[in-house]
Amino acid sequence: MDSRLLQAPLSELLATEQVFGRVPVYLEAPQEVLPEQILQELGFARLELLNKVRIGEEHSCQQQLLFDVALDAASHFLLRVLCCSDGMAQQWLLEAEEFLLARRWEQAGPHERLKALRHFVPTAQPDGASLRFTELPPKLLALRRAKLCRGVATVEPQDFLLLLRHCFRGHLQRALQVASQAVAAHGLGLLKDSVDLLRPALEPLLLELRNAERAAEAPEGVGLMLHNFEEIYRRSFPPCMQHLVSFQRNGTHLKNLGRTQLRPLLREAGLPLAEAMTWWRRELLRDIKVTQEVFDREHSYHIQHAYGRNGKRKPAYGWSCWKTLGFPMPQASEAHGCPFRALPTEQLEDLLRCFGSGPVSRTKEDSPPDVAQEQVACGLIFQERHPGSDFEAIRHPMQYLRRSCQYHAGPSRSENKAPEKGPPHLATEKCSATEKSKKPRFCRKPLRIAQLNQFDEYFQLKSNI
Repeated sequence: MDSRLLQAPLSELLATEQVFGRVPVYLEAPQEVLPEQILQELGFARLELLNKVRIGEEHSCQQQLLFDVALDAASHFLLRVLCCSDGMAQQWLLEAEEFLLARRWEQAGPHERLKALRHFVPTAQPDGASLRFTELPPKLLALRRAKLCRGVATVEPQDFLLLLRHCFRGHLQRALQVASQAVAAHGLGLLKDSVDLLRPALEPLLLELRNAERAAEAPEGVGLMLHNFEEIYRRSFPPCMQHLVSFQRNGTHLKNLGRTQLRPLLREAGLPLAEAMTWWRRELLRDIKVTQEVFDREHSYHIQHAYGRNGKRKPAYGWSCWKTLGFPMPQASEAHGCPFRALPTEQLEDLLRCFGSGPVSRTKEDSPPDVAQEQVACGLIFQERHPGSDFEAIRHPMQYLRRSCQYHAGPSRSENKAPEKGPPHLATEKCSATEKSKKPRFCRKPLRIAQLNQFDEYFQLKSNI
């Protein structure tokens, strides 16, 4: 790089057109030596650029896309070092750089586009790109937009951007992991001051990302909080959750399988992370073997992981009844799985009696054929605890919990809504038309057993007509 560029104002360096019309993929680190002040200004400029591109402010970031090639690469690799040690920061950088790649792809010509793709797919040609089937982006496979022949996938030119984004994201993920290991082993070195200066500017961007993720999460809980935990626990928890909570309150903490079973169920019920940390700390410390240091070292991380704050940043969901029925039988100091299968008859009856239920039969004449006896027994327990409710075999603990909370909340407004007035024959015709219009749903996904049953009923109906 010309030494005169290093003494020029940053605004002039950003005004060059050397990167405009190109699609850089940052496979190699730049070799130029930059003054610390210029490097820091580049870091701030790229943070602003990535944030504006990510939120879609195209007009305001148009001029900032005109980076010099070497300065653009330097700013990218500086942000790699800044974001490599934090999972949320890695996620933000991956999304933002992917958006920037798409913007530059739009502004590049066919030759530059093909040149960028050939960094990852050397055999790419203007009329298509061939690669191994295992390297195909899952989205292209799901949309049936690739030709497969003997383990080789061919991607059409209109899907080149999707293929490039997939390859670039995978490359950047691996590079961030390598950078994280290098920083942990050797520290930041000469970049420490620049990275420390950029961190306060990165924090608001990560906060916006966290708030957006929380706002995007569908409300799926039942309003479980610490102040109403005992009420919902005794009134609406399914027997499996009641068993896990009561076992832990007897002075023996839940082992790994029991904790892994209960944590996501409490999260799905709506218990916030801060209150979940308080609740788990209080309950685990009932066991004298668990101290505050043990909790911080062994349990705190896993609670945050269940809420999507660590690891892959995805919230955990509770296991279905079929999954828990397949658990190994618990030992003397363990509690997990379905109590209708895991507990002896006397202990099961004591558990049900503590929450206001008596002995229950495990069979029902008109129960569905595709459910286990334990699921039928749980449905009968629900029916006993909720007088006037219809029988329904329990397939998931959250099904039991939601139905119970809806029962105790009373009928909804929609149920109390008066029926529409009209001639009786019109209502009959409307119902019959609705029944006739129901047809099995055709889809390209693998058919489930329930869908096959729908097809059987449909074709039987056709043959009878």
